[in-house]
Amino acid sequence: MHSLAALGLRRLGLGLLSCLVLLASAQPGHATDLSGTWQGHWEDCDRGHTGPLRATFCKCDDQHYRVVFSGRFWKVVPFRYAVTLNVVGKHGNKVLLAGESNVPFFGTFSYSAEASGCEFVANFTSCHYQGRFVLERCCRCPE
Repeated sequence: MHSLAALGLRRLGLGLLSCLVLLASAQPGHATDLSGTWQGHWEDCDRGHTGPLRATFCKCDDQHYRVVFSGRFWKVVPFRYAVTLNVVGKHGNKVLLAGESNVPFFGTFSYSAEASGCEFVANFTSCHYQGRFVLERCCRCPE
């Protein structure tokens, strides 16, 4: 009886060891690269303002993107500013990002975003504003 229990434990141990070897040899999934040109719109949730928005994403390293946003508010006033977004996690096929920037005349804005290979949605907040950016990749999405 004792030898049957030992045999069962040995098989269990070999099974667990096999699973660990398979997990260790598995290739990590490719991270979604957000580099490139995006377009869409911004929305101010408090005041109902909206306008066109473009963004150029440049990957600095695996944890940071430099993003230049440009658009218009009040339909005619152009704006352009840059922010470094930090990769703070991953959820399924989405990259989670966060960052902060000082926008002249408007104050400090904080951002939290989710992005897939085709869609980027960021919530922004400051002392006087809150809203979101909704962007799509300008070129065909990767399959």
